[in-house]
Amino acid sequence: MNLQFILKLSAGLSFLFLSILILSGWGLSGGYIPSESEAFSSILYLRKMGGVGQMIRSLHFYLSSGLIISGFIFLMTFYLNGYTSQYWKQWVLSLSIYFLIIGSCFTGYLLPMDQNAFWGTQVRLGIVESVPVIGVWIANLLRGGSTIGSETLSRFITIHASIIPIIVSIITLLLIQSQWEFIKTILSKTSILFGTIIGLVLIYFWTYSVSAPLELPANPIDVDYTPRPEWYFLWLFEFGKYVEWAPWIRSALLPMAGTLFLLGLPFLKHQATNHRIGIAVSWCGTWLLLTSLTLYADRDLPEKLNYESAMFVQAEENYQSLCYDCHGKEGKGDGPQTKTFSLETPDFTSKTYWRGTDDDKILNAIKEGKGKDMPDFKRKLSKDQIYAQLEMMKILFKPKK
Repeated sequence: MNLQFILKLSAGLSFLFLSILILSGWGLSGGYIPSESEAFSSILYLRKMGGVGQMIRSLHFYLSSGLIISGFIFLMTFYLNGYTSQYWKQWVLSLSIYFLIIGSCFTGYLLPMDQNAFWGTQVRLGIVESVPVIGVWIANLLRGGSTIGSETLSRFITIHASIIPIIVSIITLLLIQSQWEFIKTILSKTSILFGTIIGLVLIYFWTYSVSAPLELPANPIDVDYTPRPEWYFLWLFEFGKYVEWAPWIRSALLPMAGTLFLLGLPFLKHQATNHRIGIAVSWCGTWLLLTSLTLYADRDLPEKLNYESAMFVQAEENYQSLCYDCHGKEGKGDGPQTKTFSLETPDFTSKTYWRGTDDDKILNAIKEGKGKDMPDFKRKLSKDQIYAQLEMMKILFKPKK
């Protein structure tokens, strides 16, 4: 498999991924509510309903990473083939599109408004703030103030779903219009065919087997949460550890130097193949080293649970703090305070209990309380947390048939 074929294949995949991302983004926008109180719920609804809605979200989530990879491979093989000097306009326009795609990932990352999205965006905007002179102004402009809220979501989704796609479309049309003959050599029938077949097969199996992740809803007061950036920004996160004394090096100097270097590649003196390979290997090697160092340093961090797993863990914790004294550790109704109550405490492990009740009765008992002895928890637990208590009871206590 030579570089020419990889170049054409990556071009075909990039074109396919970008097209599906645009279409899936349109599909998601129909049910998304850019509100601090409803953004997470609109994403959670898709997850709970499953089917086409969840598949579209998974497509959109994973293809953003897929496009980052295929676009990187395209740019790398474009450079290794020695095209940057001969086709410098295509190189500059392709780089511009790639940077815009990264910007789209940056703004789209917040939209689910789960813990990872909220705290990860806090960190990234903190990096933006460290840019000298204009950093704080830019961060406040993006946020719509000093904190992340509904105004931030409105601005981010406007940039993510409107401004960036329009600019990318314009640049793509300019690229096609001015350099159609060259584009045809890249997007040949072979590249489109292979790219489409391979891409669709990978997309099908991945999105049906792995749903897009979603954690608990954003909690601005949970300062113990440990955020990490997307995998393709881990190298920058690691680099920042070594320049904590001057954060502007990471936020301004390094990105500017890297961008100028890439844009200036076509204007460097003619490079032999081994020189191009050396530069490419150095670039990739540095990225892999810094990324690996971050992954190694984070190896002992607690696993970030998905929504369902986190709700179950939370339900167990709520049970221990709110229910244990009466219902006991194993739900048998033998808690330390049981004998002081006039109401008989049910045994959740008994088949008789489950034959005499249903989900609505249990939910109502948790929400409204029961008799004089069982208090209501509607002020302490949210609707979703109450449902999670029911599911936890079924899993841990309900006898198997």
